[in-house]
Amino acid sequence: MDVKAFSRERARPLTPDDRREAILDAVEPLLREHGRDVSSRQLAEAAGVAEGTLFRAFGDKESIIAAAVERIRDPEPLRNALRAIDPDEPTEQKVRQVLTLLSERFEHVMRFMIALRTQGPPPSGPRPDDVEWLGILDQVFRPGELAVPAAELGHYLRMLAFGSAIPLFSAAHPTDVNHLADIVLHGVLPASPPTGKKN
Repeated sequence: MDVKAFSRERARPLTPDDRREAILDAVEPLLREHGRDVSSRQLAEAAGVAEGTLFRAFGDKESIIAAAVERIRDPEPLRNALRAIDPDEPTEQKVRQVLTLLSERFEHVMRFMIALRTQGPPPSGPRPDDVEWLGILDQVFRPGELAVPAAELGHYLRMLAFGSAIPLFSAAHPTDVNHLADIVLHGVLPASPPTGKKN
């Protein structure tokens, strides 16, 4: 490939949408760290652009925050990660993967919203009206592989993941995702029932 042509290709300006996404990529860690106390100058420096460029792309700081929140709450990355799970893997491994993905998403969303001191109902991830991710589980788990429908398993895993992501609950009793998965998979009873005393 011609070097000059390659240089021109690399120098091609970003589209407005690509520029917005690049800015959000750069400022998201700053928003998670400083919340609403971050300045527009800090955001611009993190994105490597002038403040004027920042405002042309979004309008104002609150619009940047709103766009970041909307992207954080976008369910499509979770859906794509679930679609990537290999249905041929062992059942236990797939359950652990689903729970891990849900836990990571809830924790990510929760920390971001707390940092921004967002008001309103607890953040969802996936959203309550997002049933598509449950349908994906029907492709991940084969018929007869589970004792309950895949969607029902999804609801159980979502409740566990959400609860473990709430600081009020998790700080007092930190729980490893694998431990939660073991409870789902094997319950809380011992493998062999205890021997009772004979009368």
